[in-house]
Amino acid sequence: MLKLALFLSCSCVLIDATSVTTIAAESVPAELVGTWLAEDIGGGGVIDYLQTTLEINDDGTYSGFAGCNSYTGIFDLTDGEIVFGQAGSTRKMCVPAVMDQETKFFAALKTGLSWKIEETKLVLAKADSKTALRLAPHTVSSDVLINIPGARTVDRQAVRYDCAGKFVAAEYINAGPVSLVTLAIGSEFVIASNVLSGSGAKYAGGQYVWWTKGDEATLIDTMKGDNDPGLACSKAE
Repeated sequence: MLKLALFLSCSCVLIDATSVTTIAAESVPAELVGTWLAEDIGGGGVIDYLQTTLEINDDGTYSGFAGCNSYTGIFDLTDGEIVFGQAGSTRKMCVPAVMDQETKFFAALKTGLSWKIEETKLVLAKADSKTALRLAPHTVSSDVLINIPGARTVDRQAVRYDCAGKFVAAEYINAGPVSLVTLAIGSEFVIASNVLSGSGAKYAGGQYVWWTKGDEATLIDTMKGDNDPGLACSKAE
């Protein structure tokens, strides 16, 4: 039996709260509090494998990951409406499709929105009742159990890499016919599966490709486009 633990987190920045004021914790309905994952933005869906999250806290703050940048802000509640203050965010640039989704997400938060819980989903609607955002509960950690027939043993090897100053912790997991690598890339946690390669060992998971040859590796972020060479990584001592 192979047991993998997934841990997700985000890092955020400080903001200018403008006209929105913090609210008392007891004023925030319990069903609103938590981390939500965007399933639809303005009726246009979302990009597969690109996680856009919204964390609503009981102290009147909100934060998350918009697809390319982390963000944070404060919100207010009045008459069944939630008003998000202007968010402060990091200033990274990603490929146009990612930036387009991120722009639409931030635009959806700019006006007061009515909110309701439909089954387990959080639906934020505009004044004309059209859906601005539909979000599902986002579990920050979970366990995945994989039963692999014929796999009598599990071989695990942890290696730390220096990728142009960015450290990546990799754990290679081999069990019978299954070959995986887990990658801790900053605050991201990725599970990648071995795929066909002409040389070395190549893994793909989410938006990343991880290609190893001996003590060297290349981390490729497919969101940066087909011409991006990736980061050259070497085994860290």
